[in-house]
Amino acid sequence: MKGTQRRMTCPSCGKVFFAWRPDELPGAPVKCYFCGHTFQDEAARRPPLAAPPAAAAPTPTRAEAPGPKDVS
Repeated sequence: MKGTQRRMTCPSCGKVFFAWRPDELPGAPVKCYFCGHTFQDEAARRPPLAAPPAAAAPTPTRAEAPGPKDVS
């Protein structure tokens, strides 16, 4: 599993520790090694990325205007 160790600070006891953070689950809860408090890391608190705007529908090309009719 891909991931990295991250430096965490427990919001409950304030102690600093390192925790393994998998790349696939950035919002997985973290448990403090010292006091046992479970919290979310900063990646889980970030607002989700907005979806990219939908591509604009191609504008239909204007059909060529009909020329003058032959009157015979």
